[in-house]
Amino acid sequence: MTIRRAKIICTLGPASDSPEALVELIEAGMNVARLNFSHGSHEEHGERIRRVRAAADLCRKEVAILQDLCGPKIRTGRFEGGTLSLERGQEVALAETSNANAVADESTVLIQYPGLADDLHVGDVLLLDDGRVNIEVVEAGGGKLRARCTQAGTLRDKVGVHIPADRVRIETLTEKDKLDLSFGLSQGIDFVALSFVRSAAEVRLVRDICEAWGRPTPVVAKLETPQAIEHLEPIILASDAVMVARGDLGVEFPPEHVPVIQRKILGLARLHQRPAIVATEMMQSMVTAQRPTRAEASDVATAVFDGADAVMLSGETAMGNHPALVVRMMHRIIVEAEQSSFYRPSGSRAVAERTRVAESIARGACEIAKSVGAKVLVAFTESGSTARFASGARPTAAIIGLSPNVKTLRQLCLLWGIVPMYVEHLRDSDEMIQRAHALLLANGFVAPGDSFVAVFGAPVGVAGTTNAIQVKVVE
Repeated sequence: MTIRRAKIICTLGPASDSPEALVELIEAGMNVARLNFSHGSHEEHGERIRRVRAAADLCRKEVAILQDLCGPKIRTGRFEGGTLSLERGQEVALAETSNANAVADESTVLIQYPGLADDLHVGDVLLLDDGRVNIEVVEAGGGKLRARCTQAGTLRDKVGVHIPADRVRIETLTEKDKLDLSFGLSQGIDFVALSFVRSAAEVRLVRDICEAWGRPTPVVAKLETPQAIEHLEPIILASDAVMVARGDLGVEFPPEHVPVIQRKILGLARLHQRPAIVATEMMQSMVTAQRPTRAEASDVATAVFDGADAVMLSGETAMGNHPALVVRMMHRIIVEAEQSSFYRPSGSRAVAERTRVAESIARGACEIAKSVGAKVLVAFTESGSTARFASGARPTAAIIGLSPNVKTLRQLCLLWGIVPMYVEHLRDSDEMIQRAHALLLANGFVAPGDSFVAVFGAPVGVAGTTNAIQVKVVE
């Protein structure tokens, strides 16, 4: 049986909302469903969450839900007819609006940002719609702004607006984000992603809110601002996982810098044992096309070779013509890369001189599995830590994460190499090994004569007590 190590995150949207489409995505290989809270109402997202849970139950597979908070995303208002075409050299007025549905005439661009006239100066360049259209401020004063188009294009309603990062005064966690986070926690989300992170303190604030709710939830830091790259290591250490958000990185930095930044983030994430996600335009042509470009296939494979725990699809699955086809293609590219002779995943090493017992045991189990040629490493885990440590070691054996805790199983969906499977609460280690033996055989992970390595804790059922390894030959 071929087990894909790197995980696939799919953004949900109109193209993937139906129960049938969700089942197709899960069967094609989706591990994590991303809900983009930049769009949609709480009612719509609540229905999505229910449909994902129902589809996962139908497929008998674990699927995590990632809530992606909007953050201080600055957007335009609306345009007459839904679009505005700007020619190079054309001038427009810029006006602040607090009404997201306000409609401007053809000579004005409305921008949803308080204090716009105070924060922009002559010579500032604004990048609209991820840099597809650029305008430069040519007049500022008296509360009025005018700008000249320097890169032509057509704008749609409510596209993103990039203002020089050092001018933005909006808090990373906006009031909208706080309301959205409260809603997400009430719905039982498995991960929360914080957009436009600038400091470790912002990540800790989100964690504190989750804990105050009584629902501790892993926080994913989206790295997409110059401040985040400047304070990269503290942010990674404060986070449970990180995302290389290349859309806004490509706006904030010259395109030639983005691949280098991506590799830097992945390297530090591996060093500090934090899962890393590579996102944005991985298979963008497949929004409409039925095959990716060669460059896109190479991009996915490169992320795998560089050690990413997960790769993410955005518009391809949210509004593309064939979401499940895209996931199947991404699955095939990942598997081909992982089975090649060029794939040599390096395990992370703890920075501290001494490691925790549970981590040492998990790493030892990985070494034993390699030395005895075990097909599978079974990690019995209550909180997920044992499986997470095993994943960090990047073993050659597949990792089966067994847990009676459904929340833990869903959170394992993001981690490299782990197949999460439910197992009931067991009484002792002998019963655990027997149950693992039966599950592995029944699901085709092993055959008679194969061996597997189990790592677990005693006393059984107590979180954080991983202290035992056992090798079992399949009968």
